[in-house]
Amino acid sequence: MTHAAADLPLPAHKSLRAKAWFATLALLAYLLGSALYIASERGKIYDSIQRLEELAEHEKALALAEAAINGALVDASEASSAAAAEPPQPSEMRLYMEACTKLMGALEPFDPAYALIYRAIERSFGSLEAAPVRANWIDLRETLGRAADDLEIRRVRLVASREALTQGYQRLYDAVTIESLGLATVGLLAFGTLAGWFFARLSADVRRLEAHARHIVRGGRGVTLDVQREDELGRLMHAVNRMAIDLDEREKQIEVDGQRRSHQDKMLAVGALAAGLAHEVNNPLAVITGLAQELKAAPQTLSPADLAGSAQMILTQAQRASLAARHLAEAAAPQPAELDWVDLNAMVQRAVQLLGYDRRYRSFTFEVVTDPALPAVRTVGNAIQQVLMQLLALGCDAMKAQGDAPAEVRIATAEQSGQVEVSLLFPSVIDFTRAEVQNSLLLNRAIVEPLGARLALRQVEGPRLRITLGLASPGGDERG
Repeated sequence: MTHAAADLPLPAHKSLRAKAWFATLALLAYLLGSALYIASERGKIYDSIQRLEELAEHEKALALAEAAINGALVDASEASSAAAAEPPQPSEMRLYMEACTKLMGALEPFDPAYALIYRAIERSFGSLEAAPVRANWIDLRETLGRAADDLEIRRVRLVASREALTQGYQRLYDAVTIESLGLATVGLLAFGTLAGWFFARLSADVRRLEAHARHIVRGGRGVTLDVQREDELGRLMHAVNRMAIDLDEREKQIEVDGQRRSHQDKMLAVGALAAGLAHEVNNPLAVITGLAQELKAAPQTLSPADLAGSAQMILTQAQRASLAARHLAEAAAPQPAELDWVDLNAMVQRAVQLLGYDRRYRSFTFEVVTDPALPAVRTVGNAIQQVLMQLLALGCDAMKAQGDAPAEVRIATAEQSGQVEVSLLFPSVIDFTRAEVQNSLLLNRAIVEPLGARLALRQVEGPRLRITLGLASPGGDERG
């Protein structure tokens, strides 16, 4: 994804919110579909219950009708018996017939065929009422018997139908229960698996992003995080990649600016020393020039001893000028920017010599105590020399601003507790509340800390300030 594409608004369908809504809608659709399916299956169960209730009502009405017909059959059988001298009157059967009429009428809603059975009984009873003879009683008895047999057959069928319907209801109920559990299990597994996969991938990408961010914070550059997402987290990954690139470019620019400022500071220091060195060089040149003019003006009048003395004076002044020029050349010479073995004693001596050429500090006393057994240290010489010069200049400027303070500085080198230390001891006249003093100390700390060195300030020996520059000792046999 390019920077321009990454800066465009994120499409709504690719956002995490849209994915959450889509998952929610899919879950709702699944639940709705499952609910509709279960509702349809439960409808079948409800139909079975309705059928069972209808069968129960039918069976109940049939039992009552069958009981009434069987009672009428018993009376008709007695009335048609050959043992009776005279057949009874049909009026005794009318109550049974009215009961049968009412009960058989209750069966008609279940099956219209019951009307045929009742009409056959009614016709037979009508014949009996018209002619109450034994033959009609026998016909009524037979008609009632056939009706009783038919009702019994229907009752047996109803019992069989009820048992079959009950078994079907039980099977359907079990099936709906299993299907409900199955749908719930499938939905839980499906959506749980998808949610687990989604959040596992999201968590893995977040951990990769966190590790990449930590890598960037620790200074790692040049490694781009692989982005396989197009949502908000993907945008964040692209942003972190762009941040790493921007930080890399910024750090390079800062490094270049730092080198430029370091060179400028060094040139300013060299320029400040130039005036003092000019005095050191001009005085010997003036002496040499005077002696040369004297020799040129009256060479015959000078004795050999005078000539030898003049020559010796010229050599002495030339050596003095050469020494000052060599010190200036050593200060201006570029130091290696990479780690190298550095003679710290020689670096301290050179810094003090260069500072002594500055006319502002000629009245100062510099006491240098170096440890001859001091080991060489592996560091960046240019940075250490710059820090030493800035710390000495900082203390000397503070002492010069307060004229009544003792203008003496003590510099010592030593190896203590596995460290090589350079101690600068100043009278306690530095005002640490001044912004330029604080910035100078912060800048020096920023220079030495990446090299594994430390800068410490503390009061010692009463009103005196000690600034200690500590560097890691190699622990070897290299000596300064």
